[in-house]
Amino acid sequence: MSAFLARNRLIVLAYAGMVVLLLVTALFSPGFLSISNMRSTVVLAAFVGIVALGQTFVIIGGGIDLSVPWVLNSAAIIMALLCGGQDLPLVWVMPLLLGGGAFIGLINGLGVAQFGVPPIIMTLATNVILQGLILVLTGGSPTPSAPSLIQFLSVGRIGGFPVIALIWLALTLVATLLLSKAAFGRHLYALGTSATVAEFSGVPTARTTILTYVISGLTAAFAGMLLTGYSGQAYLGMGDAYLFTSIAAVAIGGASILGGSGHYLGTVAGAMVLTILTGLLPALNLSSGALLIVYGAVILLTVSIGSETFAGLGGRLRRKEG
Repeated sequence: MSAFLARNRLIVLAYAGMVVLLLVTALFSPGFLSISNMRSTVVLAAFVGIVALGQTFVIIGGGIDLSVPWVLNSAAIIMALLCGGQDLPLVWVMPLLLGGGAFIGLINGLGVAQFGVPPIIMTLATNVILQGLILVLTGGSPTPSAPSLIQFLSVGRIGGFPVIALIWLALTLVATLLLSKAAFGRHLYALGTSATVAEFSGVPTARTTILTYVISGLTAAFAGMLLTGYSGQAYLGMGDAYLFTSIAAVAIGGASILGGSGHYLGTVAGAMVLTILTGLLPALNLSSGALLIVYGAVILLTVSIGSETFAGLGGRLRRKEG
């Protein structure tokens, strides 16, 4: 048990922080721990968690995906336009948009892995291009309402459990298996720790990098469709809030922004923490700007800790070589 705690102490700390934050929020908002409110909290956290799934893979591999907002927004708006509020077109629209998200991820991955474009530049450029394309496509006009099936996936229940929570649970199991049991997970951690060493060790670094961005594009597109079901309609800018939340959730979950460490189980706790914070702020009479300050502080602190860790590791390696 002690070995498990030592190996996963940051993940355990993330869940401990989540519990503490729940209790603190309950003190200021007595009804916060009610079943209905906790159900709503899990639903809202699921959107962050699904977007952050792909971001977790990318960050563990040493990259970052800034195209998440408009991959999400593009999928949401195009789905609404193609379906026109009807369920039947979803038979081909959902696979089309999931494939489109994966394709955008493929472009990002190729740019980073094959052409050496820095991840920040590559994904930011993709995000801006997608934003421009959607503005041209819609002209800023409102889109039709979401199909009822998508609304059921987002706000419906099965046996009292939110459907989206069950979807999130299934995705968590898949992500956990990929990171803990599959060769892809071993390759990903090796890539994030040192791409050069990983390549000399026989790790397919380019393929692994590309696959992480494909997964990120896929999950962002899926989250966009689900978010449309929750809000009832797609709208411009609906994905903007998920850029920093997806990164902050990964950071709070114990992953190093510099890559090589972390796990999606930690990101799940991070998504819950951020959603609980959103509920705590009104109770403390604080504005949404305070939440942005928290996001920035978390990312800055995580990067600082990660830099010190890597610097310490480099120092130890140099001493050994000397």
